[in-house]
Amino acid sequence: MAGSLWSGISGLNASNEQMDIIGNNIANVNTVGFKAGSTVFGDILSQSITGGSGTMQIGRGVRVTAIPTLFGQGSFASTQSATDLAIDGEGFFIVKNSDGATYYTRAGMFNMGEGGYLRDMNGYKVQGYLYENGINTNAIGDISLSDIQSDPSATTEFSIGANLNSEAAEGDIFISAQTVYDSLGGAHTLKMEFTKTANAREWECHAYLEQDGVYTESDTVPAATITFEIDGSLDITAVGDIDLDFSTFQGALPSGAEIGTGGTNSIKWVVEGDPATTSLTPETLTGYASPSVNRSLVSDGWSSGELQSLSIGSDGVIDGSFTNGQSMAIGQIALAKFSNTLGLKKMGNSLFAVTVSSGDALINKPGTGGVGEISPNSLEMSNVDLATEFINMITAQKAYQASAKVVTTTDQMMSELMNIRR
Repeated sequence: MAGSLWSGISGLNASNEQMDIIGNNIANVNTVGFKAGSTVFGDILSQSITGGSGTMQIGRGVRVTAIPTLFGQGSFASTQSATDLAIDGEGFFIVKNSDGATYYTRAGMFNMGEGGYLRDMNGYKVQGYLYENGINTNAIGDISLSDIQSDPSATTEFSIGANLNSEAAEGDIFISAQTVYDSLGGAHTLKMEFTKTANAREWECHAYLEQDGVYTESDTVPAATITFEIDGSLDITAVGDIDLDFSTFQGALPSGAEIGTGGTNSIKWVVEGDPATTSLTPETLTGYASPSVNRSLVSDGWSSGELQSLSIGSDGVIDGSFTNGQSMAIGQIALAKFSNTLGLKKMGNSLFAVTVSSGDALINKPGTGGVGEISPNSLEMSNVDLATEFINMITAQKAYQASAKVVTTTDQMMSELMNIRR
């Protein structure tokens, strides 16, 4: 009879622990990245009542044998922050605290925190692959978004899209001006001066480069002679390589700066029909009987730029956009997975820690090695299913009531037994 009393008490304790787990799940229904727990019950070693026969055993009650974490993926919520990330598939983000301890999380609510590091809401630094000048070093460390800039690049090529009026009088001048850059990112104005010659459909071109308001002419005078066909198209047979040599301009540049191609100080004018390999698509020059006008002016080269905004792709690569109009990869989120995810230990704040049971972390780039892809501008919400929790709550309540009934009934039976003695 005492056995039924202890069995009832064990049922009360087990149901109470189950309610603790259910209550914790429901309380975290809105916690980003939270993973619900479940309850596994097991019977307590039975007692044989007939000298060891396996068919005559009485149970000693119940206990909670395990509280596994349910790692099923939660739903995604869209956000406006580029640094809010969710993992579509398996894997965990990797973060480190100030002491260097490593934790793993599915909560991707990140921000540019203290020191310019990418941090989670606990202030822990997000780990990823480090980049130098847009190239992945394959080294893993703290992702820093501070002191990142786009290096300047000297202009080496330019192209002009314009119409030069075929009805212009001899000596008429038309100017195309655009910005070019030296090797230190200094901006200068490249002025192309087209002068109508006495010959039909022919223009002579002079090139000038500006530094502090002073224009220096290219060593080639004239820089080129442009001839148009009778239909107004450029006579490409008369066009060769047009390299504007600004060697005399070098003395006016800041110490160590160069303009144009390094060592030659020349800037190439890319025109239609140019057989040379270039990085620019040639713009179109025409000689129609309409006012001279610039249609498009393009060139390579740019000034230095500061980080203006960033975006993160499904591969976890962080692309920075800079004030000079350039973009560059500045890092890549790293993801970890485990041979036994159920072995991870909950540490609070949606963090998990490695245990002997979980095994060491296997770190890979998103989309490789069995880890999921990154879903930017998203957060993974709690995977708690309220309907399931309410059903479990009802079941736990009924089990608790039944166990309590076993205790009270056993108590009444024991009282009756004592009354027989009296």
